[in-house]
This record gives sequence, C-alpha cells and structure tokens, in this order.
Amino acid sequence: MAVLPWLFVLLFVFAIFACLYVVGSTVERFDECTVIERIPTKNGIIEIVNDECKEGLPHTTDSNTIRMTRAKYTNGNLEKLLVHERVHLDQKRNPEKWLDFYKRQWDYEVFQESPLPAIYTQRLRPNPDTALNPWSIWRNRYVFFPYAEEGTKLGDAVVKVWDIAEHKFVAVPDQWKARFCDVNGCPHQYEHPHEISAEFLTKRPNSFAAKQVLEWYQKTNKSTM
Repeated sequence: MAVLPWLFVLLFVFAIFACLYVVGSTVERFDECTVIERIPTKNGIIEIVNDECKEGLPHTTDSNTIRMTRAKYTNGNLEKLLVHERVHLDQKRNPEKWLDFYKRQWDYEVFQESPLPAIYTQRLRPNPDTALNPWSIWRNRYVFFPYAEEGTKLGDAVVKVWDIAEHKFVAVPDQWKARFCDVNGCPHQYEHPHEISAEFLTKRPNSFAAKQVLEWYQKTNKSTM
C-alpha cells in the first residue's frame, strides 16, 4: 500500500511534463518567426527572419525593430521599404502625436476595442504594425478593417467598410475617395491610417490627404525620412 502514494506522485509529475510539452509545442507551432541576423542601423534594428515569418511580409515588432526576410533585404528596394517601416516605428514611439494628426487632419480615430458585431471582429487580420489600436473609424461612422476569410493568407485579406449608422457593410464612401485618392488611384493599404500614412510617405502620391501627411511629417520628424 505504501507504493501507491509514490505512484500518484510519479503520475502527477508525468502529467505536468506532458502539459508543458504540449504547450511548448503549440507555442513553437504558432511562432513562425526565427531571427537569423540582427543588423543595427541609424534608426532601428533590422532583424532578418525566415521566409515563413508573417508570410514574408516586412513588419515592426516594437518601437525599435523591423523584421524582413533576406530576399526583401537584398531586392534593391531596401531604402523605400525602410521609409515605410520607419514610419511604423515612429507611430509606435509617438502614438499620441499620430492619433492627434489623424483626428484633426483626416477625421480618423483608432481604437483598441472593436465597434463591430463579434462575428466580424473575429475576422480581423492581425497586423503587427497596427496591433495596439487595430480598429479605425472615419468620420465617426465608417469602420475600415482588413477582413480575413477563413483559411486565407494574410496578404489576401480584403478591406471591408462597416457603416455604424446603417449596421451593414458598404462600399468605400465617395467622400473618402475624394480626400485619399488621386488620378492614379487609391492607397493600396487603406485598412488603417497607420498603413495609409506609411504608404503615402513612401510613394508620395498627389491626393489631398497625402499632401497633408507629407507636409506635417516633414516638419515634425525629419529623422525617419
């Protein structure tokens, strides 16, 4: 009979290790990123990661770190890519500055909590560059967000617009297009003002909104241009 308590102890210890193994395996499975090399720059650290990391899309992880694959780092467009990602770094370093600009100049507000029904909230495509406040609302009515169908890749997510007043999905408002688009088209990444501004500051189109953010950014933060 004295053997039974020790048997229970051994079973208990085995169960703990089994749980830790399962948890560890799960974390490893969902953590797609492996840092291969760290490269210091005058504005942030570049981490070279494996091709599977966030489907190979460049992104920031904190206010001082840019991640990209080796192919992105060596494809000849590094300078433009760094302009885009360094805008994201500045957004993380100075969030209040950016939120104030969005509200005053672009009629945008961003939020941490979703204003949508739960069924749609679950379809938000994760984006490391907008993770702190992933939801954006234009003119207190239109919610822009990247909608990810089940099983689709991050890069295949489409931008949806939810009309809070009508409680339904709608097309991109004409008033929005008049401000954010030019004769050459609309911004490609219009899911969130963080992405719109980073794209505008990289490609510098001629829309009214693009000119606003370029003039403002050049005055407030030349170091990341």
